[in-house]
Amino acid sequence: MGKEKKRSVDEQEKEETTFYYELIGIIFIIFSITVLGELGKIGSFMLVLFKVAFGDWYWLIILFLLFYGFQSLLRHKSFNFKNQRFIGFVFIVFSLLLFAHFPLHNYVNRKSNNYFSETWRVYKSFINTNVDTYLGGGIIGAIMFYAIYYLFGSVGVVLIGIIIILFGFSLIINKPLIDIFKSFGRGTKNIGKYAKNFNNFFRYQLGSGRKDKSDKRKDIFSRSQQIPLKIFEEFQNVMNYNFQEKHCYEMRSLIHSVFNNLHIEYKDVDLTISYKVTSFRFTIFSEYNLKAVMERLNNVIEEDLLFAQDGSSLMIQVTNKYPQILTIRELLMKQASLQNNYLLPVGLTYENKLCEVDITRSGNLLLIGSKGSGIKNFINFYISALFVKENLINYQIEIYDKQNDFIHFQPILEVETEQEINDYLNKVIEEIDEKLETINNYGTTTIDEYNKKLDIDGSKEPKIQRKFIIINHFQADRETYSYFENKLMYVTQLGEKAGVSTVYVVREEFYITSIIMSLYAHKLVFKLDSIPFSVKVMNNENATFLQSHGDSFYLSQIKARRIQTALVSKKDLEAVLNYLK
Repeated sequence: MGKEKKRSVDEQEKEETTFYYELIGIIFIIFSITVLGELGKIGSFMLVLFKVAFGDWYWLIILFLLFYGFQSLLRHKSFNFKNQRFIGFVFIVFSLLLFAHFPLHNYVNRKSNNYFSETWRVYKSFINTNVDTYLGGGIIGAIMFYAIYYLFGSVGVVLIGIIIILFGFSLIINKPLIDIFKSFGRGTKNIGKYAKNFNNFFRYQLGSGRKDKSDKRKDIFSRSQQIPLKIFEEFQNVMNYNFQEKHCYEMRSLIHSVFNNLHIEYKDVDLTISYKVTSFRFTIFSEYNLKAVMERLNNVIEEDLLFAQDGSSLMIQVTNKYPQILTIRELLMKQASLQNNYLLPVGLTYENKLCEVDITRSGNLLLIGSKGSGIKNFINFYISALFVKENLINYQIEIYDKQNDFIHFQPILEVETEQEINDYLNKVIEEIDEKLETINNYGTTTIDEYNKKLDIDGSKEPKIQRKFIIINHFQADRETYSYFENKLMYVTQLGEKAGVSTVYVVREEFYITSIIMSLYAHKLVFKLDSIPFSVKVMNNENATFLQSHGDSFYLSQIKARRIQTALVSKKDLEAVLNYLK
């Protein structure tokens, strides 16, 4: 409580210290106006300096400094220089400097063979005389131009300049280049069709794509609908299972040979073939050296091994040589009750038993894993499974994703890619408070009680929708992250009453703290690249032995269970998007 109180006080003090931003804003505004108006010797000197550095496009840089000053003065916030729109602006400025230098480059080539000295002579003459002349892209443009020209020639300069400007434009509008070309292709394809009706074309066709996307995002959770399970792919595992079964009997014989050579008395309990691993269980009656057993087995078995010892029981898990594919369709079909509930099947255990989580009760879920371990696929499954299990009119899904890992959901979901994490959580907290106020004013304490009482009373008030928020991994310093932890604590604890559940994805050891671990009763640990990371999360190095593609440990209050999560293929995702659009 003491730490929480101190953090909240520090945060309040930080928010109230606005003079710093006002000072910065005023300095940049005065500086920009001084340069643009050539006010005094400082203004004249700085104008010459900007023109020499950036050429005839110097005013773009000064206008940005003016914008930066007003942003600091009015918003009292640091400017996010990692913002993709700003980076896009920088790319476009670089391409303009590149193209602007073409005429000056041709002039210098005609005038002298010494490129750099002749270029500097042009700028030196401008500095001495201050007479307006063509300056191209300035010193910066000249350096970039010559480097590209030397390597690729004039045609290369044009091609690279076009690529840079397209890439910058792509970052600004937050749309991949392929999608831009597709949109352009669709637009040119329809020109002939709309040429006869000029007015309607410009009134309705142009710019309609973005509006449609926004409407669809809001619309899918306002219609009573569910995705049918039949749209997902099936996969036949019979052949792989038969091959793996034969291979398992050969491995069991090898294990028996090792035990016999080490004079170990044992009883073979059973073997279980799962989708990614096979488990051999033994009861050991004599003393044995586990390290010696591990070394011998690693020498005779090619696949990765994982050992678990509990008293006289020994379990050996071996990675399958012929793995099977667990599809979303197959996993959902294993549930006793498929629809109209929030009981989510997270995967199958190594004993092929269903592992389920009620995401309305302690429904907050922590996902930990390295890149390529299967977390992204699990989020695809989480969202798709919700679409199948429960009517969309009863809930909403929102994704915070500054890494753009889930941009494919943007046509149907709210995907936040711009806001800072703490600003985003402030908005979530406001929404939780509003919902709790509505619930409490009606004489109830939770979202379930509120919606049930509306049914009993026959009230025409709209029911409160549940909300599932997915927070993808992000970069933050220690101070920002401590604020995030406090806000996440509020969201996970009070959000349950208001029907707000969070799924938080962590990729790096730095972001796993005791607070984060304590907030989540349910955790999925996918493959981790380092032993210290695994020890920090699981108190052992077992997470480093996991396979990629969805092999994971499910940690709950009961125990740790190794499970296989379901695959959501590219065709499955396309089917979901097409069905809802």
